[in-house]
Amino acid sequence: MPLVLSKDEFRRIERWTDENKEDPEAARRREYVRFLDATSREMTKSWPNSVENVNKRNEELRRARLEAAEQSNTKFYKRYVKRKQEQQERLMFSARDTVFKNKDAPKLLLSAVIETVIQKERSEQVKFLNEQRNLEAEQKRRDDDDIIQRAKDWHALIALKEKRRRDANKQHQKEIVNQANEVATRNRTEYEEELSMQKIDNIRANEEMDAIKKFEDEFKAAEKRRIWADMERSRQENEKRRSEQAARDNMDDRLINVLLRSRARIEQKRKQTEKDVKEEKLRVLEKISQKLESGDAAREAKDLAILNKAIKEKEAIAEARRQADERKRQQFKADRIEVRQKFLRDEAQRLKDFNTQRQWEIMNRFKNEELYDDFQENLRKEKERKIQEYRTDILKLWKEREDREARERAETRYFYGELAEKKLRDADNKLLTHAAALIDEAKANDRPPYALHRAVDCYCKLYRLYPMPDLPKSMQEHFKRYAPWDGSRPDAGYRAPAPPPPDRGPDAPDPPEAGEPEKRDGLQQLAEG
Repeated sequence: MPLVLSKDEFRRIERWTDENKEDPEAARRREYVRFLDATSREMTKSWPNSVENVNKRNEELRRARLEAAEQSNTKFYKRYVKRKQEQQERLMFSARDTVFKNKDAPKLLLSAVIETVIQKERSEQVKFLNEQRNLEAEQKRRDDDDIIQRAKDWHALIALKEKRRRDANKQHQKEIVNQANEVATRNRTEYEEELSMQKIDNIRANEEMDAIKKFEDEFKAAEKRRIWADMERSRQENEKRRSEQAARDNMDDRLINVLLRSRARIEQKRKQTEKDVKEEKLRVLEKISQKLESGDAAREAKDLAILNKAIKEKEAIAEARRQADERKRQQFKADRIEVRQKFLRDEAQRLKDFNTQRQWEIMNRFKNEELYDDFQENLRKEKERKIQEYRTDILKLWKEREDREARERAETRYFYGELAEKKLRDADNKLLTHAAALIDEAKANDRPPYALHRAVDCYCKLYRLYPMPDLPKSMQEHFKRYAPWDGSRPDAGYRAPAPPPPDRGPDAPDPPEAGEPEKRDGLQQLAEG
């Protein structure tokens, strides 16, 4: 079908059909768009409220916040770890101090400190008691004078009270006698009434007990009668069941006898009926034979022909049956011969297979013996190899055990030797330093330090810290290099462990870290000058 197109439309179709050729107009438009985009980016690069600059500034602020938060968290964690370490040091120092003070020697020093305090308190108490005795003596003199005067007044007052009390007691005795008579009369009346009421209650209680006893006796008798009636009824029911069972057994026996007699009669009747039927048949046959004998010769000839025919047919049937039996016997004989021959062939094949299998078994037995010998040889070699490896392992383990035991012995010697002596000397230094501090503290508080010196002397004698006595002069020249060692004093280079700083509390500000400028809040004091 022809089409009418203009030149421009035809060129446009050509441009569409040419896939490898790009439209110059589209390329110019794309370049122009790129130019506008680049120019716009250059113009908006320095604008503070442009989308890119705002996003960039927000991102910088976000990163600054994250860095500040991370620095704050790091600083908080460092302070937290430092505070925990200080708390752990305080706890460890407290635990070591507690363990140290719970030992025997520090307890001895503590007892000595308590004794010094007690001695000072006793001296103060002696002074106080002397003053108290003087005051008590003066007060006693004043009190004695006052007591003598009060005693005189009291004796006069007592005499007056005794007179008044005798008069009042006489009047009171009269009133009490009258009241006692009235109370005795009233009590006697109430007692008589109570006795009468008790008699009535006893009579009623006896009547009720008699009624209860009568009811119990009647109830027991009724219960016995009921039990006896139940037992009688049970016995009667048992006897009735036994009689019914015996009656049923007798009935079964009679029924069985009746059944047996009826079967015998039926069998007798059947035999008699069979005998009668046979006799009737014989009688009918006799009558028929008599009738046949009295018939004519034609009927006899016909009957003879029929009889001969029947005899021939019977003989033919017998011959056919005999021939069929003979053929069946021959076929059965042939089948038996075939089965016997097949059995003999199978037996021969079985014997052949058995002999072949036996030969293979003999060959395999010889082969298995060879393989078994090889297996035993391999087992022997493997056993020798394992024994050698086991010997090597035993020697290695022996060497390791000796090394381990030697190392353990060395560690034990070091632990119970040098290290133990060092720890004991550290304990002695700590205790002697502690004792010196306690002696200085007692002297500063004006307490007698004799108990502390005695405790230190006891400790030094117990652990042999005093120097040994001098050797004889004859031996001193041979042991010049052995100078006497005095352990009753701390070592020259020993320093007691300083206690950790006190706990500043969870809300206390942390000290500035190394390299961190100290914060000023305007409350620091100005340096003078």
